[in-house]
Amino acid sequence: MSIDFSSQHRALDRRGFLTLLTAGTAVLGLPMLAHAAGEPIRIGLLAPLTGGGGPYGEGMVNAALKAVEFINKEAGGVLGGRRLEIVVADDESNPTAGVAAARKLLDVSKVVALIGMWSSAVAMAVKPLAIERGIPLLVSGSADEVTQGDNKGLVWRFQSSGKDWGAVFGKAALKDGAKTASVLALQTPFTTSLVEPFIKTFKAGGGRIIDSVYYSPNQPSYRAEVEKIFSQKPDAVFIPSYLPDLSAVTREIYRSGYSAKIYVNSSAADAEGAFIKNVGVQVSEGIDHIQSIPPRESSAYQTFARVTGTSPDAIAIFPSNAWDEVSVLALAIEKAGSTDPQQFAKAIPRVVNGPGVTVEDPVVGLKALRAHKAIAYSGAGSSFKFAANGEQINRIYGHFTIRNGKNKLIEILQ
Repeated sequence: MSIDFSSQHRALDRRGFLTLLTAGTAVLGLPMLAHAAGEPIRIGLLAPLTGGGGPYGEGMVNAALKAVEFINKEAGGVLGGRRLEIVVADDESNPTAGVAAARKLLDVSKVVALIGMWSSAVAMAVKPLAIERGIPLLVSGSADEVTQGDNKGLVWRFQSSGKDWGAVFGKAALKDGAKTASVLALQTPFTTSLVEPFIKTFKAGGGRIIDSVYYSPNQPSYRAEVEKIFSQKPDAVFIPSYLPDLSAVTREIYRSGYSAKIYVNSSAADAEGAFIKNVGVQVSEGIDHIQSIPPRESSAYQTFARVTGTSPDAIAIFPSNAWDEVSVLALAIEKAGSTDPQQFAKAIPRVVNGPGVTVEDPVVGLKALRAHKAIAYSGAGSSFKFAANGEQINRIYGHFTIRNGKNKLIEILQ
């Protein structure tokens, strides 16, 4: 089933949105250009509408939809009037479900690119299929393996890598005065990618690692792992995790009365407010979390916030990444003058890295390209550049702490 939404579409509540998707993928776009030259250009969005990434899925979908509406309405689409469409599929935050959804997007919906993929495990599972089909893959997952290997110039990350992110945690713990630290990590590609960079950075700064323990998702209890780590009384404990297991682990820590400083990735300890709602004010109090954050003062972020209906003071991490994924694809297609994935994939680094005039709005960028000007897109999610392997560089990080049930920004890290 496919459904078109006009620019006046009403907002769907979560139940309505998920009901819409239960019948299959949903086509989201702006039908006002239906009679323009050429068929619509479809972009597949693998969104975590359920599973561990569930708190982020709807925001990513809304951002991608709004980006497409904005480009179609204000720039007339791409390539002389061809409109963009977003085809949404729930990857369930699960590799098997993600691959099945990707196959349907490619075989049935005939999408020219795949975006989203909050889960690194989903991104890694889908990557071989995308490379085999010659389809660009623009992902939000952070595991280092996502961009490793010969990706044929098709894989581009719109989030920090685990290597960079883990190192920032080590720097933060040292800066906060920790002399000893332990690691309690969920066993997934993303979370484990943070561990070694954290350990290496912490030790290089004079810190001592006491212990490292890994646990599996959906365990009935985490008591043994928590006791093993916290009974050794480290100054700091790093817990790379997802929302469901972090909620269970921190409840166990609170019940046991342990008091070490806790550092967690914001994708678990914030989760659009879901973590604090899950565990309550007392359990969450004093937990520090770190995440690559968007440049909120930039015109790129302000445009994103205005068009998507996001508060300009909010830190919309994954929605702004989805906005950038759509924007970069639109610019690359226009730059290449083609919807052939093999051709416009080559234009992705050119429209981001330049050289050219800096643009922070995809519509401005499209108009510049039509005026035969070279551009360098600076995004809402980050004022980034791409390395040759598809990694984003130049990202900044926000260090937060939870106080009285609210997230408080302590400092900006790089």
